[in-house]
Amino acid sequence: MNVAFFAIIYVLCAALYIRVIFMTIIGDRKAHHSTMMDKLLVFMIVASMVAPLAYILTPHLNIANYAVPDGLAWFGALLITASLLLLQRSHSDLGINFALTPGVHGEQSLIGKGVYRYVRHPMYASLWLWVLSMPLLLQNLIAGAIFLVVFGAFYLARVPVEEAHMTEKFGQEYREYMEETGRLLPRLK
Repeated sequence: MNVAFFAIIYVLCAALYIRVIFMTIIGDRKAHHSTMMDKLLVFMIVASMVAPLAYILTPHLNIANYAVPDGLAWFGALLITASLLLLQRSHSDLGINFALTPGVHGEQSLIGKGVYRYVRHPMYASLWLWVLSMPLLLQNLIAGAIFLVVFGAFYLARVPVEEAHMTEKFGQEYREYMEETGRLLPRLK
C-alpha cells in the first residue's frame, strides 16, 4: 500500500477538529493562567505537529523514512480511529467541564459517568493511542516519533498537576474516584 495513503488518513483524522467543535460549544470561559512550563509544553506539542506536515508536504525528512507491513499500517489506522472516537466520547461526557488549562474552573463538577466511570484521563488515553498510530501511519522516524517524546513530557508534567487540583477541589470524593478508576486504562477489579 502507498505510504501517502496512510499519511492522508493521518491528516484527515486531525484531533484538532474535535477539539475546535467542543471549544465552540462550551464558549468563552475564564481560565486559570498557565504556568510558563505549561505554556512551553503546549507550544512544544503544537510545534511537534510541524514535523508530520513537513514529512507529508516536502521531501526534507525522507532520509528518516522506513517501511512497515501493510497490516501494521492498517493497525495504525485502527488506533487513530479509536483515538478519535475516545476523544469525541471524552469531550461529550465531560461537556462544559472541559478546560485547556489545568485547574478547576468556575462551576465545574467531578464527572464519573460515561468513559470517566472507568478512566480518569480518557482524553490523554486517546492521545496515547494517537501517539502509537503515528509511526505506523507516517512511516518516518522524525515525523512518527516526535509527538511521542513531546506528548510524553507533557503528560508526565501535567497529569500530577491536574490531579492535585482535582484533589484540592473535590477532596475525599476525588480520592475515592482515583481508587475506583485507572489513570489511562480501566482498573481491573
